[in-house]
Amino acid sequence: MADTQTADTTQQVTSQIPIASPSQKNPKRVAAGKAIAEKRRQAREEQNKKLAEANAIMANERVRKAQEDARKAQEDARKGEEEVVDPPVETPVSPPAAESQTLTTTQWLSIASIIVSLAAIYYKREEIKGTIAKIKLAKAPAITNEPVLTAPKKKGIRSMD
Repeated sequence: MADTQTADTTQQVTSQIPIASPSQKNPKRVAAGKAIAEKRRQAREEQNKKLAEANAIMANERVRKAQEDARKAQEDARKGEEEVVDPPVETPVSPPAAESQTLTTTQWLSIASIIVSLAAIYYKREEIKGTIAKIKLAKAPAITNEPVLTAPKKKGIRSMD
């Protein structure tokens, strides 16, 4: 009897209703999506080609300028003005180093403002000393015990005189 009960609980229930066929994709939309993807791929390839051409042109221009500079340096060296310079080896482009030690306008203005504020403090030092002394006196306990007089408040409705 135990064998029949276990067999019943382990069986899987299946439906007698046939499964509906999966939804069909619209073939026109699929074709349009493929066409758009192909156009984007071609545009991306074209853009990469243009970038490669531009990089090649820029590299050639840098080499040409470097050769001109080397040629000019050699001509000047022949004239006795400078030593012979080997043509430069092309290196990756890097931002120019800030070799000059001059200050920018903003830096000059900040230095000037610091100097002006130091001068103002120097000229007002007596005022500052006086206020510090007043603060110290105010913190000291008051010795006099004078009564504080206050006027009584009027009660009632006030007239509109």
